[in-house]
Amino acid sequence: MFNKSKVALIGASAIAMSSLMTTQAQAGLDANAFEGLYLGLNFNYSKVTANATFDILDADTSTFGGITGTENSNGYGGVLYGGIGTNLWGPLYVGIEGGLGVNGGTGTVTDGTTTFGLKSGFSFDVSPRIGVTVSDNILVYALGGYTSIKFSSRGFANDQSKSLGGYRYGAGIEVGIMEDIAVRLEYVRTEHSSVTWINGGDSFNFDPSTQVIKIGVILHMD
Repeated sequence: MFNKSKVALIGASAIAMSSLMTTQAQAGLDANAFEGLYLGLNFNYSKVTANATFDILDADTSTFGGITGTENSNGYGGVLYGGIGTNLWGPLYVGIEGGLGVNGGTGTVTDGTTTFGLKSGFSFDVSPRIGVTVSDNILVYALGGYTSIKFSSRGFANDQSKSLGGYRYGAGIEVGIMEDIAVRLEYVRTEHSSVTWINGGDSFNFDPSTQVIKIGVILHMD
């Protein structure tokens, strides 16, 4: 489901890009439309993979029979972000941005009867970007950086939560649709640090990863 949605979004974006290239729309007032400060809002569609292992700590109190299946439930969220960028040399673009928001999605494991897992929530990220302005109103870029997402437990007797950091990487395209306004389509993957949560005589170690498709709108400040 997640992969089909990703293909559909990218396909729709490609059609929109072809239409926009026939217009004279620009994201700024000069030939360097993506330079300077900007603010934005994106809506995201995310997938969490639990990547879990299980250990019995106490056979007398253990209630989990071992991992027999996994489930990755997709979720929705939104992020406010801001940054700065410049054309460093010709069409070569560099920049950095930060974001605060919420990511959806749940990753779980089951023994066929009982389910345990984690759900993603509040997020913070910082991402350097490097790309190429292929025309006055189109920027294609790659990104890397750091993400921290607060994960909360699911199925445990006691609610537990922890912010798990990780390195993020991805790519996107930004297109100017009118003066100082642009839209963005972006895909990001993050490999997070691990966390161990205890339930009775059972121990669950989660080493989650997240995949996020983002659609956003940007206001360029200059």
